Amino acid sequence: MALHRFEKGELGHWLRIVADNSEPVALETRLPTHVAEALQTLRCIDPGPDGGWRITDKGKLALRMEEPGAIHLR
Repeated sequence: MALHRFEKGELGHWLRIVADNSEPVALETRLPTHVAEALQTLRCIDPGPDGGWRITDKGKLALRMEEPGAIHLR
């Protein structure tokens, strides 16, 4: 099992990169292997049909919770 201790804001940073990579005009940024394994273990990303990573619903929720206006931060 991949174990990675994410620092504050790091999870959102890597998830944002995966989300941005799925945009049609984005320059693809590669994820470090240990980060990709950790995000896959957390079920925040899955391998896509094109060989890249795609963000899961759980990953999208984690991204929303990282936003400054998130309801739990009010």
